[in-house]
Amino acid sequence: MPVAPAFAEPATEEVTEEQRADDIVVVGKSYGQAVGKTVTPLKDVPNTITVIAQEQLQQWNLFTLEDALTITNGVTITGISSEDPSFLSRGFTISNYLVDGVPTLSLPSVLPDLFIYDRVEVLRGPAGLFSGAGNPAGSINLVRKRPLDTRRVAAMAGYGSYQKFRGEVDVSTPLDDRSGVRLGAMLLDEDQFFDVAHRYRFGAFGVADTEIGDSTTITVGGNYDLFKPAIQSGLPGYIGGADGSEGRLLDVRRSTYLGADWNRFRAESWNGFVEVAHRIGDRWTLRGTAMLTEVGRTDIYSYIGNQPITPTNGRTNHIAYRGDTRMQTRSFDFNGVGSFPAFGREQTLIVGADYQASSATSDYTRLSNYAQIDVLNPVSPAEPPLDPYGPLPAYQGPNGLVRQVYGGSATDVEQYGIYGQLRLSPLAGLTLVGGGRMTWWDTTIITTRVASGAIPLPTRYGFDERFTPYAGVVWDVTPDLNVYASYADSFTPQSSPGRVRPDGRKLEPLIGEQYEAGTKLSLMDKRLLLSAALYQITQTNRTINDPNLPTLVYQAGKVRARGVEAEASGEILPGWRVNGGYSFTRTKYLEDANPVLEGLSLLPVIPEHMVKLYSNYEVSDGSLAGASIGAGVTWFDSTWSGNPAILNADGTLRTRSSIVRQGAYAVADLRAGYRLTDNLSLALNVNNLFDRSYYARISSTGRGNYYGAPRTVFASIRVTLP
Repeated sequence: MPVAPAFAEPATEEVTEEQRADDIVVVGKSYGQAVGKTVTPLKDVPNTITVIAQEQLQQWNLFTLEDALTITNGVTITGISSEDPSFLSRGFTISNYLVDGVPTLSLPSVLPDLFIYDRVEVLRGPAGLFSGAGNPAGSINLVRKRPLDTRRVAAMAGYGSYQKFRGEVDVSTPLDDRSGVRLGAMLLDEDQFFDVAHRYRFGAFGVADTEIGDSTTITVGGNYDLFKPAIQSGLPGYIGGADGSEGRLLDVRRSTYLGADWNRFRAESWNGFVEVAHRIGDRWTLRGTAMLTEVGRTDIYSYIGNQPITPTNGRTNHIAYRGDTRMQTRSFDFNGVGSFPAFGREQTLIVGADYQASSATSDYTRLSNYAQIDVLNPVSPAEPPLDPYGPLPAYQGPNGLVRQVYGGSATDVEQYGIYGQLRLSPLAGLTLVGGGRMTWWDTTIITTRVASGAIPLPTRYGFDERFTPYAGVVWDVTPDLNVYASYADSFTPQSSPGRVRPDGRKLEPLIGEQYEAGTKLSLMDKRLLLSAALYQITQTNRTINDPNLPTLVYQAGKVRARGVEAEASGEILPGWRVNGGYSFTRTKYLEDANPVLEGLSLLPVIPEHMVKLYSNYEVSDGSLAGASIGAGVTWFDSTWSGNPAILNADGTLRTRSSIVRQGAYAVADLRAGYRLTDNLSLALNVNNLFDRSYYARISSTGRGNYYGAPRTVFASIRVTLP
C-alpha cells in the first residue's frame, strides 16, 4: 500500500462488506488479518492518508480510479490523452502503484475500473520505503475484493445521460468453514459528451481462499479486463500575442471533438495472483504474494498536433498514429510483521523483500500533417493506411506527399529491494517510527526497428544499493489527540542517452525530501477522524543542459513544494458521514537553466487552494427510514499552464507565450437514495448539478485542454441476496 511506515485501520468502522480475511489498511502494506497487537489506528500514523471505502464508491458511482481521485482531497487530474490521466499530489505526479500492498511497475489496466476492488488507499508524500523508485507525490494502493464470511449475491444496474448503461454482478459464498470463493462480472456501454466518442468495457474476476490447518491461508485469484474507448488529445488554444501577452482557451461547444470518427483503442489485460500467509503464534505473520499481469494494447487514432491557432486561422494539422504495445509485469513480495514486548509495551516490526519486473514491446507508426482540421467547425479526416511494421507508399496530404515514420523497441525494467520498519514506544504516549529500504534498479531499452539508418545499440541505466530512509514521531497529547512529525525521501531514476555529466558519471536519480508535521483528532467514539498537516518537499538533481555543449548536462536543477492539508473522514452524527477537506499547494522553481522559470510554479495546473467535501445522511428510523441524501462540492482556485513569452536581449519577442488560464470554479454533485427493503435500494446521482462550463484539464495553447463534463444524471438499482 502507500508508503508511510506504520499500520492503519480503515478510516470508517462501518463498511458494506465484511471480507473473510478481516482486511485492514496497512500503511506500506495491506494484510488480510490482524496479528496480535500490530494494528495501529490511522490516527497514529505520522503521514497523510485517505481511504476511499466501498460505501463511498457505491454512493457516488466512483466506477474508475479517475472517478475516485476526483473526490480525493489534495489530488489534481491532468493529462494530454483522454484515457491516460495523470494524478498529481503535493506538486508532483504520482508514479507508485500497489495492489494489495504489493508494488507494481505499471497500473493493472489503462484506467482501472474499481469493480474488482474493495477500496482505494492514497498516501500523499514520498512512498519510497515500501514502493522503491518513484516521484515524491505519494502512492495509490488498490485493495482487491476477497471472499465474504457469508453467502451473498449483489447486483447493480444503472442507466443515465449519454446512454450510459452499467451492470454488475458480485457473488460470494463459503465452500465450507475453511474456504470461500467470490466471482464477479461487469459491463459498461456509454456514449460521451464529446461528439462521436464512445466507451465499452467488460471485466470479470474470481478469487478463492482456504485455510490449511490453524495457521496457514492460501488465496488465489485473477481478473480480466477489456476496454474499448475513443481517444483524443484535447483542444488547442489561441497563441499568445506578438506583444508578449498570454494565450487563451477556446470558447467552443463542450462537445467539440478534434479526433477522427474512426479513432479506436483496445486494451486487454489479464492478472493472476497467489498469496500465502502463515501465522506464527499470536504475534507474527509471514506473507508471500506473487502477481503476474499481461496487457495488450492497440491504439489507432488521429489527433491534432501541438500547434495553437490564431483568431484569424482556426485550422491545425492532424497526425495519424497506430501503436501496438504488449507488456508483462511480475511482482513478488515476502514479509514478516509482528510484535514483541519491550519497555513494558508491545512494539511492532516489519521486515521484507520485494521484486518487480516489466517487459514491454512497442511498435508504432506516425503519419504527420496528412490532413488538416478546422477547430471551430471540425470535419473528421478519412482514415489513411497505417502499418507500424514497415514502410508504406507516400500519402497525399493537403501540402503534398507525406511519409510515415515507424519504429519499434523493447524495454525491460527490474527493481528489487529489502526493507524494514520498527515502531517503538519507549514511553507511554510516545511512539518512534524508523525504517529504511535498499533498492537495486535497472532498465534496458533495445531498438528493434527504425525507418531509416542503422539500429542503435541498446541503452542501459541502473544503480545499486540506493538507500531510502524514513523517520517519524507521534506524541499522544490526549488519548484522542496527537501531534506528529516525519521525514521521508524518494528517488526517481532518470537517464539521458548521449549526454553525460562534466565528471563523466551517469546521471544520479532525482532526490525528493519531505518534512511533514501535523495533528490528528479522533471524535465521536473514534468514528470521526480530523487531521491537519503541513509539509515541504524539495527535489534536487534535476538536469540542466549546457547551452554550448549539447552532450553535456548538469544536475543543478532544484524545485520545491510547500503546502497545508486538512481533512475530515467519518461520521459526525449517527447516519451522517463526511469525507473531504482543504489543501493549499505552492510549487516553485528554485534553480533552472532558464532564468525565466525561476520563481514560477513547477506545476501550475495544481490549484493553490482546493476544497473537496462530500457528505451523505441516511435516516435510520421514523417514516423516512431508509431514505438518504448527499451532496458534494469541488472548488478549485484559478490555474494556468504553458510557458511564458521569451524575449531577446534587445527586448524583441523570440517565442510567443503558450500559457492558458482557467479561472476559479466550483462543481456541485447531488445524490438521493431510498432503501425499499434490506435487499433492494434505489439511487439517483446528479453530477455538475448547475451545469457549470469549465476546463477540467489544461495544458497549453498547443493541445491537451479538456472541458469538464456537463450535468449528467445516473439512476441505479441495487439488489442484495439474501
